Amino acid sequence: MRSLGAAARAAERDAQRRYKAALKEQMIADAANAVSDWEAYIDDLLSIHTNLADEIDWASLADTPPPVKPVRRTERADKARAKLQAFRPSLLTKVLGGTEKSRQQLESAIATEAAKDERSYKSDCDAYDLALQDWEADTEIARRLNAGDEVAIIEVIEEYQVLNEEARLGRSINFAVSDGQVLATVLVHADDIVPSFRRKQLASGKLSESKMPVGQFNELYQDYVCSVALKVAGDLFRILPQREVYVTCEAELLDTATGHQKPTPILSVQFVQDTFMRLNLRQIDPSDSMQNFNHVMRFTKTKGFSPVEPLIETKPS
Repeated sequence: MRSLGAAARAAERDAQRRYKAALKEQMIADAANAVSDWEAYIDDLLSIHTNLADEIDWASLADTPPPVKPVRRTERADKARAKLQAFRPSLLTKVLGGTEKSRQQLESAIATEAAKDERSYKSDCDAYDLALQDWEADTEIARRLNAGDEVAIIEVIEEYQVLNEEARLGRSINFAVSDGQVLATVLVHADDIVPSFRRKQLASGKLSESKMPVGQFNELYQDYVCSVALKVAGDLFRILPQREVYVTCEAELLDTATGHQKPTPILSVQFVQDTFMRLNLRQIDPSDSMQNFNHVMRFTKTKGFSPVEPLIETKPS
């Protein structure tokens, strides 16, 4: 009996050890996932600029030849006629009196196949008409864009809408074109888009969460804002034949004259296409990359952004 009781207690202790080990393993896994999620969020926030719109070659589009007009074809009916011409009734068919019936069937097949040819031709014509309309629209706007037509620029931006599909960009984005210059004004998210805490996994496997230092917090927000500016410029360069574009980022800052927050410029950049296209977007630091372009930005690690005057004062309508 004593041996049975000892064995039971040993089994219970072993079960408890396994349970505690399983809990620890789950705690370690949960901590690792929490850190991974935090790191992924930060990485996504600072790499908005790496996912750009599909490029449109407007110069090639302007020179694209028109679609080829379909030709009426009679292959089906021709095959049916050939069968009729080659028809030679067998002796049995003649004896049974089926020659005329067989001939009528072949003649009827010609009409049936001719109708199929006609439907196929009509379908080709319908497809051609649509392709022609698309070609006319594409080449027309391509020529207008290449000529610097400001209305065409706005039409393309509104048509593709790629800049409005990225929620991380900010609260709103507006465009203006003046004297051939394209200006995008983005109201970025407030700094609460950046986590106020840091996560790391301790050697014990436990999750450690601590308040993020002010300097690191402000620098992350700066990189986010600059990543937004890069994204907007990159998309514009891909959907427009512009040599340069202006991007101004605004944030809600306190207006000391009214005591209320209002959209205030914090970054304004003149992006040049040739320089932009030479950047390795996946390797750059968004904030550091601004030195490649004419820009205005007032920023300190301790205070963050301060208001600036945009490079271009034109306000989107």
